[in-house]
Amino acid sequence: MNVFLISVIGAAIILDKYAFGEFGFSQPLISGMIIGAIFGDTTSGIFLGALLQLMFLGGLPIGSTSFFLLAKVNSCEHALFLAVVFALCGGLIGGSMEIYARRLNEKLYYLFAKREKLLYPIHFAGLVTAFFRGFCLLLPIFIISSILIIPDAFPGLTKELLTIISVSVGLANGIYLFIKRATTIYVIVGVICGLVLLVL
Repeated sequence: MNVFLISVIGAAIILDKYAFGEFGFSQPLISGMIIGAIFGDTTSGIFLGALLQLMFLGGLPIGSTSFFLLAKVNSCEHALFLAVVFALCGGLIGGSMEIYARRLNEKLYYLFAKREKLLYPIHFAGLVTAFFRGFCLLLPIFIISSILIIPDAFPGLTKELLTIISVSVGLANGIYLFIKRATTIYVIVGVICGLVLLVL
């Protein structure tokens, strides 16, 4: 798959989170399935999307599945390792890029406040800002992940180990995000219902 084309697709998926009303396409599970289908490996896309959805409840690791599928020049274990590392790096860099994109959008808003007739061009400029933020983030990382080869002596990351890490981090994120004094009873009831369904 062409790295440039997959960067354009990834940047378009990011628009779901920032420009088109959050339909959920940018969530790791859905975007993983979409990218996996494009690469012809839907199973890996859904697997990685589900695990990374758990790991990043509070943020989005955009492009994680693409990192894995582009890094297939390595063994599966090394490609999984690269996917997680690049997802973490992409999330951190993307978060800082979001600050600059918001500042630019704020300037566009003030321009609109002064010249209301420019609504459509200013809105389009905001969409272009969101798109290029994603494109400029994904393209270099995708290029690096497609050409980087890890030596065989380097330890890899198995699917089982990644599953354990993802579930552990997902539980920690869930506890941090959702367990508050006011919602504790609902969490307890949800856990009990989940365990009952698991047993039955």
